[in-house]
Amino acid sequence: MKILFFVMALAIPLCSWSQGYPNRAVRVIVTFPPGGTPDIYGRIMAAELQKAWGQPVVVENRTGAGGTIGTDAVAKAAPDGYTLLFAADATVTLAPSVIAKMPYDPVRDLTPIVNVTSGAFVMMAHPSFPANNVAELIALAKKQPGRIPYASSGAGGQQHLAMESVRSMGGIDLVHVPYKGFGQGVTDVLANQVPLIFGGVNASIGYVGGGKQKALGVTSAKRVKALPQVPAIAETLPGFDINAWYGFLGPANLPRDIVLKINADSRAIIARPDFQERLARDGIEPEGGTPEAFAAQIKADLARWAQVVKAAGIKAE
Repeated sequence: MKILFFVMALAIPLCSWSQGYPNRAVRVIVTFPPGGTPDIYGRIMAAELQKAWGQPVVVENRTGAGGTIGTDAVAKAAPDGYTLLFAADATVTLAPSVIAKMPYDPVRDLTPIVNVTSGAFVMMAHPSFPANNVAELIALAKKQPGRIPYASSGAGGQQHLAMESVRSMGGIDLVHVPYKGFGQGVTDVLANQVPLIFGGVNASIGYVGGGKQKALGVTSAKRVKALPQVPAIAETLPGFDINAWYGFLGPANLPRDIVLKINADSRAIIARPDFQERLARDGIEPEGGTPEAFAAQIKADLARWAQVVKAAGIKAE
């Protein structure tokens, strides 16, 4: 009887782990600087969850090393639900293929909770660039092999690999000019120092709509609602499909009931018409789904990016 009572006593805290969660402030780590999509939607989600939970949900921008410093901090945090990661997919699914000594294993050390939103990239060009779409770019590049440069936010990033995918699938030779971030790269494209760059759709809408850049194509399988006049690259290169996602993860061994609570509360926000209207204005799509679906997507993306990196001949650094 004493043994049974002892076992039951041990079980009670485990079964009621998330009762009352959260009962204090929750920290959400965003691994990129203020102003970008991860920060914007990390803060929006934090503010909405704060309303739902009645507890502070505080965003902390912990940047550096392509987002791996902040991600590693979450991976090493206590698995109690009070330190969460609002991640861009690159630090979870792309970094392991381009960084030789990763401080964390994204499958072993993180718990997928919910995918919040996803969006395409836009291939932009200076208005004076001769090509007006990807088919014309490919034709031009074949006439001028190795002579057309393109900017990216850095070697091994999604913008770099998106253009490398165009290069590989289109059978063309382009010259990569890496910058320290999208802001620096797009500044030189605006000045016509470099003619091409990929940007996130929400960051690109202003440049394209204002006539400062022209859009040659979007990386999603189909055209995006915010830029319906811009063809999908897949219309020229069948099978082309690259989207960035942004979602919540936690440390490994995060209790199941806490995972399900954060997932359910986040999905309730994602399903709201006002939230979806905000996403539409920014040119990105609502996601949601179960933790299991998110985990499966992460594993599939890890395999896919590894293939792209290998095909592009990029060596882990």
